[in-house]
Order: sequence, then structure tokens, then C-alpha cells
Amino acid sequence: MQGLPRGYIISETILPQPLDPNISFLRGRLQIVSVRKNTRPSQEYVVLQASPKNKYDVAITGLTLKSKVTFLGEEIPKAWKLPFPANEGSGEIVTLRPGEKAYIISGHSPNGQSFQLNKCTGYFEQGMNFVPSLPLRCPRPVDDPLPLPPNTLSDACYDYLKTLGRCKVPPSSVPTKLRADGSCQAHIFSKISYNQCVTYYKNDRGFFQGEWRIYLGRNTRLWKDKREIIELLDENGRTIDRKSF
Repeated sequence: MQGLPRGYIISETILPQPLDPNISFLRGRLQIVSVRKNTRPSQEYVVLQASPKNKYDVAITGLTLKSKVTFLGEEIPKAWKLPFPANEGSGEIVTLRPGEKAYIISGHSPNGQSFQLNKCTGYFEQGMNFVPSLPLRCPRPVDDPLPLPPNTLSDACYDYLKTLGRCKVPPSSVPTKLRADGSCQAHIFSKISYNQCVTYYKNDRGFFQGEWRIYLGRNTRLWKDKREIIELLDENGRTIDRKSF
């Protein structure tokens, strides 16, 4: 080597190791942390997590989950950061902040969307079957902003609000004692919903949760029950992580 005395030998153990062209630069920044096997695609999923040690967000839209055994695979699609029933299109590029998780479900979304969880998404659970179930973290209706004087709700209305659970649109009928209470009914039927919850709390610190639900929209399962190897690949086909079972 130039600049060294003749006969000088450098140990191979201290030479820099060549980069493996098959390994992604995202290795170590994004991991497959668990897999749920199921014959129903709506209940089959892979959980990805961005390393808590990351200094930057990691985009996962466009990455591919692929079986090294069957060669079946799917590209991770876009999703909605703030989902609404009226949203049209596929959403936006999904990025995981350090420590955040994404559930990549093989089947179709019960509400037709892929989305990030927030303080109000527990409302989506009502009448739908999400797997895994959505956390019910919505504030209780009695803790929502209430009308101020002179439009204060009656004591009977307030007592009724205390009986209502989190993340549920109220029944279409009210107790007999409230049937003549127009102000109470107006509040109950217009102010307790997912959309109104978002209006109340979207600017709160911690409104967005560190978890995404992303659906691949398959009608058939993607992974084998056993002797399976799932690979997470970057946009150039290089390996980010691998899970065997």
C-alpha cells in the first residue's frame, strides 16, 4: 500500500467490510416485530415498527412485504393521517416516527380506509369488526365541551350524558323524561360523533396515536401457516428485515 514501508502487512480484520448490495440502508431502522397468521385475510397481519433510536421519520409507503417461499407479495399503500368517512382517494405517504408501529393487514378495511389512529378513531369500532380491535380512547361525552349559559343543559340531560360510554354514537331514542327537552336532544344527536370529536380535540397534544392500520385489500391470505419467511424489501428490492416461522 502506498506510503507504507515495504513488507508492511495490514490485518484483514481491520479493513472496512464491503457493503452488501442486497441489504437496505433501512436495515435496523425498521423491523418486522410480529406476525399474526389466520386463514381470513382480514385477520392476518404483519406489524412493523420504526426503531425508537431513529433520528428521522421512515416512509413505508412503497416498501414491499414478500414471501421468500411462495414469492407472493404486496406493496404497502398510502393511508389517511386524519380519516373521515367522506375522504376520497388512497390518502398520503405513510411515515413512521421513531417507535411508531404499523399493522399491515392482508384483507379489506371494515370502513374502507387505511388510517392512523387518533383520540377519536374508537368511534369506528361501533358496528364494525376491526382486528385487532381499535382502542376506545375517546373522551366521554360528559367530558366534551358543553353549552355555556344561558344555553346550559338541564340536570336530567347532564345525568344522561354521564351514562353514555366512550366512542359510541348515542341511541336514536332518549329516555322519556328527555323527550320534551329539545336542547338536550340537539346536543346529543349533533355533538356526539367521530367528526365532532375530531373538531373538539384535533389540536390537542397527543391527539394522533403512534399506530397505523394499513390494508392491502386482498381476498385471500398472503402468508403460510408454517415454514414461511416474510421479507420487508425497500423500493430497490433490498432486504430491510426478515421474519421466519
